[in-house]
Amino acid sequence: MSKTGYSRKGLFGTISHYDKNGKKVGESRPGLFGGYNNYDANGHKTGESRPGMFGTYKTYDEHGRKTGESRPGFFGGRNYYLYWLQRFV
Repeated sequence: MSKTGYSRKGLFGTISHYDKNGKKVGESRPGLFGGYNNYDANGHKTGESRPGMFGTYKTYDEHGRKTGESRPGFFGGRNYYLYWLQRFV
């Protein structure tokens, strides 16, 4: 997803992602037990997120490898942590 893009929430919790020119680049659909399943513009699954303990969300790639997580911040918002190095191990 582009850093200069945007997202819009649709019906039933689906979130559509767009690039800066308005072209749809993917979407996130709610998972059965929380979290989201992420898809590219062609409908291929690119990963998912799952809720964890204490308000965290863990993210995984299309092969089920952990790629990062987000944790609630002290003053609201979220802190994101990426585990990009694990993709090469």
